[in-house]
Amino acid sequence: MTPSMFIFTSLSLGFMVLAAGAYALLYGAARFKCSRVLLLLASLAYAMLALDAVIVLLTTPLDPAWKLLIAASALAYLGIPPVTWRYLQRTHRDEGAHI
Repeated sequence: MTPSMFIFTSLSLGFMVLAAGAYALLYGAARFKCSRVLLLLASLAYAMLALDAVIVLLTTPLDPAWKLLIAASALAYLGIPPVTWRYLQRTHRDEGAHI
């Protein structure tokens, strides 16, 4: 791997993590505020994550095992915020019922 490809790959993977964090934050805020605009922005953040993952998969000289991990991570990121939101709703549903 050339130094420039190493930097490109590193920056691309860093952007993927940043986009995943933006997606999670925007998804949580959208559900909390019942905001379609924030949900649209969350979807856009995930789309950027997915696009970046495809670019990494197609253009970098990473080993196939790493590329499989990146693809699996990109898919897993899609489900984490909704699952977490449902868990939070379930655990806080009866909050205050014991008062």
